[in-house]
Amino acid sequence: MYERGVIVVAADPFGHTPRRPYLILSDSSHPFAGNQYIALGISTKEYSDSLPLAGAYETGTLDRESFVSPWAIVSLMDSDIERAVAQVTSEFTDSAASRQTQYVE
Repeated sequence: MYERGVIVVAADPFGHTPRRPYLILSDSSHPFAGNQYIALGISTKEYSDSLPLAGAYETGTLDRESFVSPWAIVSLMDSDIERAVAQVTSEFTDSAASRQTQYVE
């Protein structure tokens, strides 16, 4: 099971790249924890509402400057996740989760 705040590499459901990084937002309270995750897409492109990952890593990193896209909400199946590559702070994860709610309120 991947914990909240972990950055994983998984299949791209949007089809733009074969694999893409995602920030896991869900935790063990998710009804299908360990099998399905709520996540946010990560991009190397910065947009006005993007959240820069620089300075947010606790362990690991991405090999390019990257940004969380709080509007790119996805549901990832565990079988689509290739591996975990980093962990960000709980403060950053909470901020990203708070920001994504602006798109669904």
